[in-house]
Formats: sequence, C-alpha cells, structure tokens
Amino acid sequence: NPQDTRYKGLVGRRVLLPLVDREIPIIGDRYVDPNFGTGAVKITPAHDPNDFEISKRHRLESIQVIGEDGNMTKGAKQYEGMGRDESRRKVVEDLESKGLLEKIEDYNLSVGRCYRCNTPLEPLVSQQWYLKTKRMAKKAIKATLKNRVSFIPPRWAKPYVAWLENLHDWCISRQIWWGHRIPVWYCKSNLSCPPMVSVDKPRGCPKCGKGELVQDPDVLDTWFSSALWPFSTLGWPGEKKKKRGSDLDYYYPTSVLVTGHEILYLWVARMVMMGMTLMKDIPFHQVFIHGIVRDKKGKKMSKSLGNVIDPLEIIKRYGTDALRFTMALGSTMGRDLQLSEENFVSSRNFCNKIWNASRLIVTNLEMPLEWVGFSMRSLTLADRWIISEYNILLDRVNRAQDGYNISEVAR
Repeated sequence: NPQDTRYKGLVGRRVLLPLVDREIPIIGDRYVDPNFGTGAVKITPAHDPNDFEISKRHRLESIQVIGEDGNMTKGAKQYEGMGRDESRRKVVEDLESKGLLEKIEDYNLSVGRCYRCNTPLEPLVSQQWYLKTKRMAKKAIKATLKNRVSFIPPRWAKPYVAWLENLHDWCISRQIWWGHRIPVWYCKSNLSCPPMVSVDKPRGCPKCGKGELVQDPDVLDTWFSSALWPFSTLGWPGEKKKKRGSDLDYYYPTSVLVTGHEILYLWVARMVMMGMTLMKDIPFHQVFIHGIVRDKKGKKMSKSLGNVIDPLEIIKRYGTDALRFTMALGSTMGRDLQLSEENFVSSRNFCNKIWNASRLIVTNLEMPLEWVGFSMRSLTLADRWIISEYNILLDRVNRAQDGYNISEVAR
C-alpha cells in the first residue's frame, strides 16, 4: 500500500524473483491491505482477477505459468511440464533447500471449484469476444424508470437498475462443445488480416483476396442466445419487422414474464436489452419474480447435487392436485420455498376432503340436473348468506390473482 511507511522507500525499485531469477518491479497500490500478513504481497496478473486489475493500473507484464491442461508452461522455467500440485510441492522444496523459507502457516482462503466434479479452478488470461453494453443498458434502465417494464414484487426494480448502471462489457465467447458458433472468420493465408464478422461465410478475405477462411471455434454465451428468446422463437430475424398477422406481431411484446430472482441479471436484463436494441421495443410489460425451490435443509434443488424431488413420482404417490396445491400454497411472493415430501401429505388430505364432499353432493342430487332458475327473495336467510360469503371469497381470490399473490389465492 502506498501509505505503508515500512515499504515507502522500496516502491519503484526492482527485486529478483527467487528460483527463476526474474526481475520484477515493486509497486504501491491501495488494493493491498497493510494489516494482512507482512503487508507486502506478490501478485500474479495472469492468474488472479484482482491482480489483473492491478496490472492494468501499473502496466505490468502478464506471464501465464499454468496452461489450459493444468500443467506448467515455459513461463515457469524449470517447472515446465509439471502438474500444478506437483510444481507447488517442488517450489516449497526448492525454497527450503536454498534457505529462503522462513515458516509455513495454514490458513483458509476462497478457491473456486467446478460444481460438477469439485476440481479447483485456475483463473487464466485469454482472448475473448465482448459485446458493448453501455447504450443497451441505458435503454433498459429507461424502460423501467418509465414503468414500461415493472417488477412484482416492486423491490426487485432497484437492484435490477443498479446492476445495469454498473454493467461492464459482456464477454460473449465460450469454449464449450455446444452452442451457436461465434460469427467471426479468420484468414488462414494471412494471420495479420483483421477478423471478419459475418452471419454467412464470406467469399474470401477482403485484404489478401484469398478464400481460405476458418470460423472461430468458440460459441456464444448461453445467456446471449437466451436473450434473443422473446423474438427469435417468433420468426426473427427472417421477420425483422412485425408483419400484420404474424406471430411476431401478435405475441411481441408479451404481457408477463415469470422467473426466479437468481437469473434476474443473467436473463431478464439481457432480454430487455436485446429487445430494446433489435426490436426497438420491450419484450414484456411485467416481470413476476418467484422464489427458488429449496430442499428441507435450505439448499437449492439441483440435479448436480441430487436433492431434487421428481414431480412425476409425487403425482404417482399423492396426485396431481396435491402437487399443484402444495406449490401454490408455498409460493409466498418473492420468498424461497423449502420443500420436502411431508408438504404433499397435508395437501393430499385436503384434496381428498374436497373430493369426498363433492361426491357426497353429487350422489344426493336427482339426475339429470336441470337449471330451473330462482329468485333471491325465495331463498332462505342461510342460503343468501352462503351466496354472499361465496361472492366475497371470489372477490378476494380475484384481487389476489390480479396482484400475483398465488399463496393468498391458495389460502
């Protein structure tokens, strides 16, 4: 830290990195916490997002020492080819043998892991394609501030707008097997030729005139493709303009989007940005945000975690009505729903009561039924009271439904 008086005189000088004998500069940056450890830290711009930001501020060299295969690169000098775990052990041994290791301490730190195989992740610097989002975000913010796109519950509008206001350019390229290919082409004959952006393969390179072109192997971010969903499913881009009577004309924009809060930024914001940019109109008028379904321990239900409840199995055991009623009753506006099999038992019992009551009525009616009409005046006081209570209930249910309060409807 530049305010740390202990090291102020060292800023601007250079130090020799042990083991690989590489000169590196000593810099001062406010990111460093003077009270953590010695108050001096080694940064790795190619292997840590925060260090990468520091390196941009100070124009530092970014040296990648871990390859995409998890092994050491040429940048790691004598450790090249070793696996990351093996090389770490070897570094400690070499520091000890040279008398450079003062002490070893155990401490906890955050390490990102793959949610499927639990393997520790290594951040790497790589070239990616980005989408400029500043102008797109402004359009989406304006739509919400003018109440063209509103949220239920309304409290979700504030974090949504705040996210758009602080939005960085969007990294849209992914190195995965499946997806829409990035529409970028390179000249195989002359690598100095600039990349060509085109939906269809260009006939040839406009710079060198040769036709040996290769498409970028990356695919678009899944959320990029998902952001096009409100209109790409209705004939766009073939129908870029709404023709009268077309699906695009009839269904765009739609009325309500129902979704969970965990994809408010990943999906909702991006659909609005894409709609406002490519269709010049909002994709939907209202966004109903529901909670996340969690297990009885409070963990989000996930196929990867194996804690999901199969709805088809629940239907077999307790019936479709019990499943629907449980979900409706537990859908408190904006709050997560903790679910276990016990929840379905009471709903099944309730549905059975309605079934039995209905069967009792039907078996005591004279068949076939005929509508004969009646006058309210001819009814008893008890009958008129029942009809009055029924209409009051209908009004409450309708008002709750209009306000998307599904759990209140069920109650």
